[in-house]
Amino acid sequence: MPVKIKRIYDQPDASDGLRVLVDRLWPRGLTKDKAAVDLWAKEIAPTSELRRWFAHQEDRWEAFERRYSDELAVNAALDDLCARSRKETVTLLYGARDRDRNHAHVLAAVIAERLSPAPDDATEDCDDGPMEVSSPPCFLHELDPAWQGAPDNEPADRGASGGRSCRKPAGDGSG
Repeated sequence: MPVKIKRIYDQPDASDGLRVLVDRLWPRGLTKDKAAVDLWAKEIAPTSELRRWFAHQEDRWEAFERRYSDELAVNAALDDLCARSRKETVTLLYGARDRDRNHAHVLAAVIAERLSPAPDDATEDCDDGPMEVSSPPCFLHELDPAWQGAPDNEPADRGASGGRSCRKPAGDGSG
């Protein structure tokens, strides 16, 4: 199911599904009724140290993404959120003013990555049989002298290109 991202101060919508607040601190000036939060997953939010270090400074965004992803890799609460998002639409709610650079985007990306099948999983059980090795047509002239119109017992004229042409030579006009 899809994982959405929404600012907690935005109006709740029926399409939000399970509304999960992913901030460690409750948003300022917002009552629990008005927030319409189904689950407050403060344990999945960035640590207080990381949150303070980031301080929403744009030049720290890439490093924040890496550090928060590392935190999530060992966070047991992520498993529960992933399990829920497999069953229903989940909307991650955050309180930050910056709609583009906040931890909810990193969290959504990590959840999506966990829910998508690994590339090896898709081909692990596939058996396409033995692979056949073939030569590209550009090298056919090296394998078959008749390709360039030379008799089988004479070498083909390689010309200025050294015989590296992919064009089929003009035949006897019967083609």
